[in-house]
Amino acid sequence: MKKIGLLVASLLSLFLVACSNQKRANGKLNVVTTFYPVYEFTKQVTGDTANVKLLIGAGTEPHEYEPSAKAVATIQDADTFVYENENMETWVPKLLKTLKKGKVNVVKASGKMLLLPGTEEEGDHDHGKEGHHHEYDPHVWLSPKRAIKMVENIRDSLSKRYPDKKATFQKNAEAYIKKLETLDKEYATGLANAKQKSFVTQHAAFRYLALDYGLKQVPISGLSPDSEPSAARLAELTKYIKKNNIKYIYFEENASQALASTLAKETGVKLDVLNPLESLTEKQTKNGADYISIMQSNLKALKKTTDQAGTEISAEKEKNTKTVQNGYFEDSAVKDRTLSDYAGQWQSVYPYLQDGTLDQVFDYKAKLSGKMTAAEYKAYYEKGYKTDVSHINITDKTMEFVVNGQKKKYTYKYVGKHTLTYSKGNRGVRFMFETTDKDAGKYKYVQFSDHNIAPTKAAHFHIFYGGESQEALFNELENWPTYYPTKLSGQEIAQEMLAH
Repeated sequence: MKKIGLLVASLLSLFLVACSNQKRANGKLNVVTTFYPVYEFTKQVTGDTANVKLLIGAGTEPHEYEPSAKAVATIQDADTFVYENENMETWVPKLLKTLKKGKVNVVKASGKMLLLPGTEEEGDHDHGKEGHHHEYDPHVWLSPKRAIKMVENIRDSLSKRYPDKKATFQKNAEAYIKKLETLDKEYATGLANAKQKSFVTQHAAFRYLALDYGLKQVPISGLSPDSEPSAARLAELTKYIKKNNIKYIYFEENASQALASTLAKETGVKLDVLNPLESLTEKQTKNGADYISIMQSNLKALKKTTDQAGTEISAEKEKNTKTVQNGYFEDSAVKDRTLSDYAGQWQSVYPYLQDGTLDQVFDYKAKLSGKMTAAEYKAYYEKGYKTDVSHINITDKTMEFVVNGQKKKYTYKYVGKHTLTYSKGNRGVRFMFETTDKDAGKYKYVQFSDHNIAPTKAAHFHIFYGGESQEALFNELENWPTYYPTKLSGQEIAQEMLAH
């Protein structure tokens, strides 16, 4: 019996090996993707060179997905695994730790794209009372401009890993990117002369689309597409809709008839669909729908709002901008600090401005504020960040300045704090330190500003230094060399800048 068992096991092993070899014999790659946009973009790039599998199919909520043991095994057995971003597929970082190094080629479709800070989406995706939160907003695929970048990232990563198929990847990607560029032009042309730039959504997924095409997304929290709001919430919505003269509210899916009829009766508002393209229904797939066709439908729906004249729509609850971090505080809240608050190893951000790493930050600032162009923001920060001090190493008593590899270290004591009032009406606190070391020169007087006003560990800081006096440094408002922890990459620093 034991011999029979061993024979069966051997035969099974041979069968599995044969199947595996057969699976690879056609020369096709086995690629596993997470949710629909990643699947679609990957399939367009690989064409006939790969068997592309969609992990999160129709009817499954991508935000809530957790891979089964079978799904993990499928990924581990693949040649390549493609996901969008860890802020969308939050389970991916844990999964990657389980993969054998070098066995599975892992592709992050968002690449080095910077993400905007996330939002709390109460009521979305059946998350109940706790709502839904992304540390960063991952919905970049909903902007055709950024969809192009995702396709390019997938193409480049696959080409690097499989150079024998590079020509095919390049050809396929080029053909698909042309279609996406046409889609981009349709959006740019269709929305260029928008009479109403604000559109109201139930799902806060369209911020990148709004930014890239000159619009403003106004999300409504706590509004589910498949249930009628409470009487109290309906009263709030009615007041808000009438006050802002809102004509359309865009839902993730077709809203329930009860909700539609109630809102229409009480407010006169119409409901329409903006598809976040996180998955396709079986019906959509059967009917031949794809990323481009659905994005074209989204544009038609958007134009129902943008083609009508209207004033800017305000958010239901305006974000409080008068915070300590923005320079609004009481004098009594300002407390003395020690050098230990700044202890650590720090790097200047100036080299990252020079090499283009921060260009995305300036692009975002331009689109978010509309006050300056990206080039103007870069020029402004060029002046602000400029310094020859590449690194600063700080203990609770000393500061070491590194210039061209040369180190100069001095001992400092805390000498007080000073509050400055700026032209905009906000304020900032400088925490002052001095050294009595005779050779300190321009490092004799030092001031820190890190947007905090009481003892806490600094996450980054602006520094001012000179050899004349503390008072002389108060007048420096245009050059504020900025430092982040040395352990952070340029990409991580840029992402941190957007988050704060």
